[in-house]
Amino acid sequence: MTEIAALVLAHADPVHLKRLIAAIDDVPVFLHCDARTSRDVAGDMMRGLPTRVTVCDRIATRRASWSLVEAELAGLRRLIKASTARHIAVLSGMDYPLVSMQEIVDELGRWDGLSYFRNVRIPFPQWSTKAHPDGGLWRLRHRFVTVKGQVVYWRGIPLRWPRRRDIPPELEPRASSQWKIYARDHVRMLLDIVEARPDLVRFWRSTLVPDESFAASMLGSRVLFGSHAMPPCLAHPWFMSWPPAGSHPRWLESADFEDLSDARWARPVDPVTVLGGTGTYTLSHRRLFARKFSTDVDTGILDRIDDELRR
Repeated sequence: MTEIAALVLAHADPVHLKRLIAAIDDVPVFLHCDARTSRDVAGDMMRGLPTRVTVCDRIATRRASWSLVEAELAGLRRLIKASTARHIAVLSGMDYPLVSMQEIVDELGRWDGLSYFRNVRIPFPQWSTKAHPDGGLWRLRHRFVTVKGQVVYWRGIPLRWPRRRDIPPELEPRASSQWKIYARDHVRMLLDIVEARPDLVRFWRSTLVPDESFAASMLGSRVLFGSHAMPPCLAHPWFMSWPPAGSHPRWLESADFEDLSDARWARPVDPVTVLGGTGTYTLSHRRLFARKFSTDVDTGILDRIDDELRR
């Protein structure tokens, strides 16, 4: 059985994407290239790939929309049929590993049968806004206007129906990241429940930013999965740097190397200490990946990661 496979969701920067694929060496990669990416850029992304890379059908995605979940689910379906991996990492095309792939495999040995990504119960304080100080429940309690899986915006504001709605009672809402390391069984459970419960899929299709709540909420719901439901997790294997009050992590540069080094050399997390606990996160533990990187911003930081952290 393969220890790990990767689903990479990419939309830009073919140079970095190919460097990422080379860095996750000997790992089966399933690549989704956004259908909204220009033909020339997409061609550069998909040209000259190693044989271990499978190119998935392209789906047009848009931020904060179900289309991002749709692309992930389609890639997971393809991957689970073609790979025997124990763990599946869902990566952005802007990610990069901080450790060697052998070290990732060794660390995931602690997580056999367990998914490794931060997911905590909603209300989640960091998702509160001035207009909605409810810990992110507003993302689910309002029906957002969508067209073909894409949330409709007006002057940068997502449109929604004025009346609130109930969250399906069988769901236990969780906040998480789009970037995850799934246990294989959790991928199977997620794909099965999507087929079995189209009513829940209809609910999620009109939520806001479902890529940060759908999978964790479904897998963590005890009514749906009983004792097999995924426990909350207070640790996350990605390093990201968030600007004050920012809604997106910033681009990483050479000035961030010391922080990346600290994240790489921190002690590995013990699943026993972070699964099923209360709170929102664990501060200090080893990170396996980092984001975001760009060829146009700084490639020297990647050279140092390769030379000083991954070797």
